[in-house]
This record gives sequence, C-alpha cells and structure tokens, in this order.
Amino acid sequence: MARGRSRKGFFTRWWESKKDSQFQIVTYTTILSTASVLWGFIFIFMLGGASDPEHQEFMLPFSWLCLAVGSLTSIYAVPEFSFYWSQRNILEDILSLDARTEIIRRRKEAEEAAEILGPKYQSRLMGLYDDFQIRGGKRFKVISTPPLNSRSELTPLRKEKNEYEWWGTENSRLSDRLPGLPLLRTKKVNRAIIVSCASVVTLLFLNSILGISMGLDGINHRTIDLSAYILSMENTSFAPPHLDSVSLLLMAFFAILLDFTRPLKNYYEEE
Repeated sequence: MARGRSRKGFFTRWWESKKDSQFQIVTYTTILSTASVLWGFIFIFMLGGASDPEHQEFMLPFSWLCLAVGSLTSIYAVPEFSFYWSQRNILEDILSLDARTEIIRRRKEAEEAAEILGPKYQSRLMGLYDDFQIRGGKRFKVISTPPLNSRSELTPLRKEKNEYEWWGTENSRLSDRLPGLPLLRTKKVNRAIIVSCASVVTLLFLNSILGISMGLDGINHRTIDLSAYILSMENTSFAPPHLDSVSLLLMAFFAILLDFTRPLKNYYEEE
C-alpha cells in the first residue's frame, strides 16, 4: 500500500530556495510592514484622514489597505525578525571574542547562527577561525572575511581611525543592519545619505522655527504645516514657531537615519 506524501506548497518551496537570503527578506518585510502600519494609523487616526471628504476616493482606501496588509504581514514578520535578530546578536557576541578557547567552546552555537543568517555571516565566522588558526571544516563553502579586530593586521591607530571616520567610512551602522544592500558599503552612497538626511532635517527645522514658505515676493517667513498640506486644508501656513506632527515624525526619522550613517565602533576605539 503506497504511503501518502504531502507536497510542499509554492511559498514553502520558494522560501527554502532562498535560504541564503532569508534574514534580508525578513528584515525588509518587517521594515515595510511596520512603515505601512504607521502610515495607515497616523493618516487615519491622527491626521483625521477618515473624516476628510477630499481623501475618500484614494488616500483613505490606500491608508486602510496599508494598515490592514501591514498588520497581517507584521504578525508573521516581526516574530521572525526577532528570531533572526537574536541569532545575529549571538553570532556578533562570538565574533567579538578574543579568547581562542572560548571561541572553540561556542563553535557549535556560532555555526548554527551563521547557517541561519547566510553567507555574509558565514564568511565573517570563517575569518574569525582563520584569525585564531581554527580549522573551519567543510560546512561553509565561502570566502573568509577578516574580522575588524583582526590580530594579524598590525595597522597603525591613526590609519585605523581615518578609515572609520564618519565622512569616509565604508562600514556604517546602516550597512551592518542591512547586509543585503552592498551599495551601503560604498563611500558615495553613505555620503549621499548623510547630505540628504542633514539637508532634510535642517530644512524642516528652519521651516518650523523661522518659516521658509515661498510667496510671490520670496520667502515670507511663514511655516508650512505639512499635516495641513497633506490633508489639503485651506490654511497650510502659520506664523513661526510652529510644529506639526508630520514634520516632527520626518525630523525624527531622518535624524535617526543620519545617526545610522556613523561608522561602527572598531577595536581601537573600544580599547
């Protein structure tokens, strides 16, 4: 008698085929779903979008869709992200060790975490093994990446500090949080993010404190209320200083993003 065999669904097969990039997929899904929930909640309940007849046709349905889809996706994505993030913390803790015996003791734990997180972290683990002359075995077929605190590199302190300066860094906190985006590890992209975020925060701050509304006669020193502008209200400019919820959220977001362009703390800075 033939035994029944359950077939895996399309999503399960696709997910298993993306084993090396699951952490990145979960990270981006969590970011997008959380942003969707925040947008839907803020627009509908804080900005009064549900009661504004001018937004009934497009913005209101779109915001409800963001809130519903984002909430459903977050139910799965957030716990998964928490699991992957805990594995990342475990591996980062092991990668920061400077005792060979402790690394060997936690080897199984490190390799299990690296297998879950993907090739980038596997390369870093193999680099740690090479640095402490530990046999890596055949579990991971990746090119090893030297650790930041490599004992084999006798680099002068001044050169190391210059390499990790904010403006010239290629290893920002943002690139470490989003390892699936290699462009974040380039100086040009990091500098572009720095300039863009600093410009946005500065403009929003000046708009709130001094007013930069443009009229026929140039700057009329009126503050543009972004909340009122999004809701298409009749009066969108006010006498400064004036702060609205959208401006506050944008300033907070871009300020946090700007902080994430800073370089990771290296071995010499921690000493």
